[in-house]
Formats: sequence, structure tokens, C-alpha cells
Amino acid sequence: MTQSSPTFAPTAECHVAVEQVSKSFAITDKSFWLSRKKANLYQAIQDINLTIRKNTFVSIIGPSGCGKSTLLNLIAGLDQPTTGSISVNNRVIQGPGPDRGIIFQNYALMPWLTALQNVEYAVETACPKLTKSQARERARDFLTMVGLERAMNRYPKQISGGMKQRVAIARALSIDPDILLMDEPFGALDALTRTYLQDEVLQIWEKNRITVVMITHSIEEALLLSDEIILMSSGPAATIADVIPVPLPRPRLRNIVEKDSTFLDIKLRLEEHLLDETRAVEERT
Repeated sequence: MTQSSPTFAPTAECHVAVEQVSKSFAITDKSFWLSRKKANLYQAIQDINLTIRKNTFVSIIGPSGCGKSTLLNLIAGLDQPTTGSISVNNRVIQGPGPDRGIIFQNYALMPWLTALQNVEYAVETACPKLTKSQARERARDFLTMVGLERAMNRYPKQISGGMKQRVAIARALSIDPDILLMDEPFGALDALTRTYLQDEVLQIWEKNRITVVMITHSIEEALLLSDEIILMSSGPAATIADVIPVPLPRPRLRNIVEKDSTFLDIKLRLEEHLLDETRAVEERT
């Protein structure tokens, strides 16, 4: 079970372990460099304790500025904690690695490469033992899996936002990661495309069952996809307010799940939490 607690207690099933993690950022302005005064620190997250089980789908939600992306970047190895440590399979994270695939909201595709070449480049980087032809075949397989077999040779500027995000999903999965990290992967998409890709990711996850950690602002999205939902408190010095299990049976069909009483009860609970945290932010400003 994913959990937050005052003390750190990973279990045998623990895949990602976050132990007493805090992260601060220096806040400077133009006068800092002139006066050489000590920079102020912004405490983004504080004393985070968390364990995530293998092969579970976990979502992180919370008000804007609560440190969701900060926490995800730390798990990705794109940044280091100010205090505490994060480990994957009992090994402390020192930086990015092929065991963690990342999907960003802005796609992060290389515009001078085709969809196929974007995925192929990731495969070649993560799997250097593969031959050129093997890497290309693997890239083709994953683009076909996300329904882009007819758009493989198009450049990012020639495809829609939804197709770009599917390329990003294919690229992240093609390196065969143990953990998939997603930072609001559908946030920039229109409602119809977002719904389509949510269902597609759900189907892909049902087949592969890797560990997924996703940031989202959508309560419905978190409930549809997740086994557990991590609730963040408002920042600064954000903490984990609660961890909510989502005991909805799998496989999940949207038109059935969204009418389930459990779905509706948890949705109300999450809405109340976000509303309370938003009010808390407003009262402090």
C-alpha cells in the first residue's frame, strides 16, 4: 500500500521509497546580485514519507503550487532533495535513468526528427546493445501500439497535439521502464482527445502493469486510472495530507465506473479537500 507516515517503513513490495524528503529553492531578484545578500529559500515540500508498491497506478493531486512537479522531478532524478532520500528497488536515486520513463505535458519532442526517429533515438540511447534495425523495429512496434502506424514519418509540426502526446507515450514505453512518470500528460489537450488518450493509457497499463506515478488536476482522471491517490497539502512546505485507495474493480470501463457509488463518494471527498486547501492558500495571501 502506498502510504505517508511520520516514520519511514518500506515493505517488501515497495518499488519507490521517499524518506523524509524536503526540497528548497533559492529565491533571488536583481538586487541580490548587486548586494550579495544571502538568498531567501522557498520550501516547496517538507518531510515527505511515501512508499509506492510495484505495478500500481498512483496519481498525485493538490492545489497549484503544492509541489507535485517538484516531487515527480525528484523521483525522476532530474533534481536532488535538499534533505532526505529517494530510492527505487532499494537503490538511492543519483540521477535520471532508463528505469524511469517520463512523459511531459509539453511533449518534449525533437522537432527536427520524425515521430519514428524520436522514438528510435530514445531506444538507441537506452538500449545501446540493440542494432540499428532492431531499434527501429522496436520504435515501429510502440508507435503502432498507440495507433500511429500511419504517422511515423511525419514531423511534430505535421501532427496534432494528441498525436504528439501519443508519440511521447510510445517513446517513454519503448525503453521498457520499470516506472512511468507522467506530469499532467493530458492537460494541454482538448476534452475529446484527452478522453481518448486516458482510455488508451488505461488499456496499455492493463496489459503491461508497470508502476505509474501521474500528476493531474483532474479528479475524474485520477479516479479512472489510479489504484491510489496522493493528496498534497497547499504550499509552501507542502506535505502529504492523505492517501486515498481507489477500490474500483479492474478492468475499468468509463461509462460504468463514473456511475459507481464508490467513485462518487471518493470524488466528493477529493473535491472537498481541494476546496479546503484552495481556501487556505487564499487566506494566507
